[in-house]
Amino acid sequence: MNRLLSLCALPLLLVGTVAAAQTAPVISFNANWSLTESAPLVAGGSAQVAYDATRLPQCRTWLADGTPTWSITGHYRLNNGTPGSFDVAGLPSTGAAPVIPLPEAGSLEVWFRVSGPDCEHYDSNYGTNFRFTVQPAGTAVPPTIVFQEGWVEYVVGTPKAGQPLVIDYDIDRLPECRLLYNGAPTWDVAVHYRFGSGTVTTTSVTTVSGFSRRGAPVTIQAPTWARSVTMWFENWDRGYCRRWDSQFGANYTFTIQP
Repeated sequence: MNRLLSLCALPLLLVGTVAAAQTAPVISFNANWSLTESAPLVAGGSAQVAYDATRLPQCRTWLADGTPTWSITGHYRLNNGTPGSFDVAGLPSTGAAPVIPLPEAGSLEVWFRVSGPDCEHYDSNYGTNFRFTVQPAGTAVPPTIVFQEGWVEYVVGTPKAGQPLVIDYDIDRLPECRLLYNGAPTWDVAVHYRFGSGTVTTTSVTTVSGFSRRGAPVTIQAPTWARSVTMWFENWDRGYCRRWDSQFGANYTFTIQP
């Protein structure tokens, strides 16, 4: 699905060149609007950004000598702190390579801006920004499939057969069925999943604390024979409200490596 405007021909992929970034996890923003995170982000390290400039095709003008008058700039913010920025494509404006320092654990936001003479557009998940989790140093994190608000899905690491896999689902993707009874939630959100052509298993992606229910990552185990996992999500309450997150009935399928 095109999340901004139609793409134009200018496939440009910029990858950081500093030595420290060569071993850093890579967050890729692909031309088809998919995201990938090659490995978990860890506090005390950094994240390398690979951005396909065809996601922001606007504002493309050049001087007579071929110098671009436009710039694509990446922006980031960790734990609602002071924003930082880096150059992505076009005319350099920040002098910074596309590498994000991660001094502490928490929530990382990333967004992009293209600008030129009298022109400005954003790639920011409709203004909510793209969000990633920075783990504390020393934390062992299994491969994770993230379902983010704004209909963004991406895989952290490489799901493998015979190993655990985390499903991190933002229940704000299914916000409608929220009936209460005497102040207590009578609703839930669950994932239905199936490895290969195996049986369907269902488990909740929420947890209850007192009179509130919130989303919670769940860990599932991939069989040794699995080469794919398909999943979809269901939200319901006792008032017969029922909603689905199933990619319009096609469901979400991810590759499992041997």
